[in-house]
Amino acid sequence: MPFIVYSCVTADGGVDWRSGSYDTLAALYDELRKRGEQIDRFYELPEAVDHLVSAMRGRLRPAQVVEFCNYLSLYVQGGLDLQTALADLVQGTRESSVKYTAEQIRRDLLNGVSLSQAMERSRQFPEVAVSMASIGEASGNLAQMLGDAAAYIGRIEEIKSASLRAVIYPAFTLGMMLLTGLFWMLMVVPKLANVYKSMDVELPLATRTLISMSDFASSGWPWLIAAAALIPVSYSLARRQRDLRQVFDRIAWGAPIFGNVVRNAQEAFFFQYLALVYKAGVPITEAISGLIGTTQNRHFRSRIRRIPEHLRIGLSLREAFQRCNIFSPLDIRMVAIGEQTGALDAQLAKLSTIYMQRVQAAVELLTKAIEPLLMLVMGVFFAFFVVAMLGPIYSLIANMMSSMGGQ
Repeated sequence: MPFIVYSCVTADGGVDWRSGSYDTLAALYDELRKRGEQIDRFYELPEAVDHLVSAMRGRLRPAQVVEFCNYLSLYVQGGLDLQTALADLVQGTRESSVKYTAEQIRRDLLNGVSLSQAMERSRQFPEVAVSMASIGEASGNLAQMLGDAAAYIGRIEEIKSASLRAVIYPAFTLGMMLLTGLFWMLMVVPKLANVYKSMDVELPLATRTLISMSDFASSGWPWLIAAAALIPVSYSLARRQRDLRQVFDRIAWGAPIFGNVVRNAQEAFFFQYLALVYKAGVPITEAISGLIGTTQNRHFRSRIRRIPEHLRIGLSLREAFQRCNIFSPLDIRMVAIGEQTGALDAQLAKLSTIYMQRVQAAVELLTKAIEPLLMLVMGVFFAFFVVAMLGPIYSLIANMMSSMGGQ
């Protein structure tokens, strides 16, 4: 599929430069004809150029996906067609990735492809956005489905941001502490060590230990850097192993404080998705089947994997939840109420809100719990440096004072 850069005469008489991948040159001429435009000149480039340009352009950020879906929703709700909405979006945005995606979808629509298929072909939208667009097209309620998809993606990003905030503070603090320690080891301690050697005094154990650590850091710093880089790489490779990732996710799920963030975030995502797609008319069995593959935590995924099977043999959703041995009594009770009253989507949405609030509370609790621990670690860390480095000086001064007093 060649990559073609071309200029064309638009319907209003202007000249516009564009680019894109086309099966044949005839496909490009056909697209322009449908728009009432004529090609002026073109340059056909190898397909590799398309891959390079796509890599440089990057993917849509979640915030851009939310804005994209909301934009189309507002236009469709106002009675305007998708071609007009996409054309205005192309003209109104400065983001190259948004502009290219809108142009690509617009081109597919001209060629008779549905919006959901065009979104899927662009590879820029999450599965839920594509699914909601497809449901909206089938039900004739595209505007609401696009708006709901945007709201859902925005909510999930809030959950991810809250979870990320839980680890930023301790990671930053520990990182600064390690950098400070490394600076002392490489720059300060060697100079003080030379001073102590010239004094020819007996050094305490803490000082000798610190000087040995400094010597090791000065001579073996490449190994330290390699070890520091090897840890995240090893962890990343280990998580690609199915069994090891299952172990890591189970540990994260059951961790004392951090586990609260993991559990609440996963359940907020789970109930938010179910509420959204069930409200859109998707059968609950199909909704959960589609959700299992997108669940991040493997431990949680393994527990909910058999829910569709339980539903297919005639069990209620409440009974299926009970058999998972992972949902709380509150979850099961609210699902049961939803099934009895015929308002399951409302109960699922309430559960999503509850767990979202719990994520926020768990993040605050984690920060408050880690703060004193980090302060204690930092205090011990710097106290060791001070005692180890300044102890010999105070000892030397004390010896000098006693010698002067003896004289």
